[in-house]
Amino acid sequence: MIVYPDGWQKIGQAISLKEIEDKLFQVLSEIKCNCIAFSGGLDSSLLLYFMAKTHKNVKAFTMGLSKNHPDILFSKLLIKNYRNVKHIIYIPTIEERAKEEKNVKFKGDDVVRLFYKFVSKHTDSIISGDGMDEFMCGYYAHQINPSEQTYYKYLRALQIEQLEPLDKNSRQIKVYLPYLDDRLIYIYSQIPIAKKVDEYGRKKIIQMIAKSKLPEGIIKRRKYGFCDVLRIKNNEL
Repeated sequence: MIVYPDGWQKIGQAISLKEIEDKLFQVLSEIKCNCIAFSGGLDSSLLLYFMAKTHKNVKAFTMGLSKNHPDILFSKLLIKNYRNVKHIIYIPTIEERAKEEKNVKFKGDDVVRLFYKFVSKHTDSIISGDGMDEFMCGYYAHQINPSEQTYYKYLRALQIEQLEPLDKNSRQIKVYLPYLDDRLIYIYSQIPIAKKVDEYGRKKIIQMIAKSKLPEGIIKRRKYGFCDVLRIKNNEL
């Protein structure tokens, strides 16, 4: 009989929404951190939903250009539903932004540095939602051309263009990336691209998981990258 690996019967079999949900809940339960980088987008909102169930108190950090910035407005829309979540909003000054803009190698370096400098005043660790767009086809380019070529283009760029700059610019803050846990990546890898995206929608499986948990407005919200957070105008919802 097969004694290793455990769960070999599931290899190559269809993945259910419950399997993804249960594994994400398990991963978050194991991370001893109650702080989250929260944009009010689908990925961070789904993380917040599960964190609110696994922690007595959660701190959600949101950055934007003004109190009317879409990230701040959408974040407030969700957080008002949770009594155990404290919302900490950061609106950087013009002087702060100008100082960081002078030293930018990758797009968004200045944004990440500003955010984590602010976070360091409140905590030494935080959870972030990086990686879901790459593995579950969350970019508009995935929808325009839902092919392996597009999928692997973004997946190959994840480390150099996103994770390495994050590792550098977050400095001494410990950043947890639950969506990139090996157990979840194993699940993602068994889901065909056609199940994740088509010409009618992106990140379809994640949207289905979120359907009963998050407001429709957040699920269907226009996508922005965190690196663009200080370049989005207030009326671009």
